[in-house]
Amino acid sequence: MKNTSRHPAVIDLLGGAPLPTSIGTPTDVTSPQPAKASKPPHQKRSRSPRLRYLAALTVVVALLGWFLLRIFSGDDEAVRTVDESSTSEIPTVDVIPPALAVEPSSKTDPGTCRADHGDQRSGPGVIAAFEYAYYITRSGAAVRALATSDTSLPPAETIQAGIDTVPTGTTHCVRITPITTDVYSVALAEMRPGQAPAQFPQTITTTNIDGRWFVDVIT
Repeated sequence: MKNTSRHPAVIDLLGGAPLPTSIGTPTDVTSPQPAKASKPPHQKRSRSPRLRYLAALTVVVALLGWFLLRIFSGDDEAVRTVDESSTSEIPTVDVIPPALAVEPSSKTDPGTCRADHGDQRSGPGVIAAFEYAYYITRSGAAVRALATSDTSLPPAETIQAGIDTVPTGTTHCVRITPITTDVYSVALAEMRPGQAPAQFPQTITTTNIDGRWFVDVIT
């Protein structure tokens, strides 16, 4: 009969001593005494980490609850602050856009550089209308209609030929300063596309005919 040795771990689990490595039958065989029944030590050790885990979890939950409470209470205070500030009177501020370089009208400021369509109700108004017809309307007939019939200005066809030499898109403004009741010092600024502005000083005499003002002489 072949002897079969057991693994030491199996013998330990059975509570006995390991078998000798030599082949044979021991002379004295002592029956293993059953171990005294007691609470396994691993059960006591297993409860201790569980208690520590529950205690740590309780602390974390308490801290989390306190943190959330602080957040929500802080939001409430912020909302109350916003509500209180919104009910207070807010002063109004009048926003005025910056003045343009070219004003559409200069009735109250004779020194303004004008580019509006003008009118025939005043000397400065007809001068502005004259330059508007030249640069914006680009009509020799409209320019000539704003001048007196016996003016020294050329006819409408000649004026139109001069307008046609001015590139499309050219802008202008005119600053009108009174010298006498009918005579004005005029600074005409001409801005052609892609070129530096050019300025032409002029002296323009106007005249009132039947309640309408006309350009008479340009020097």
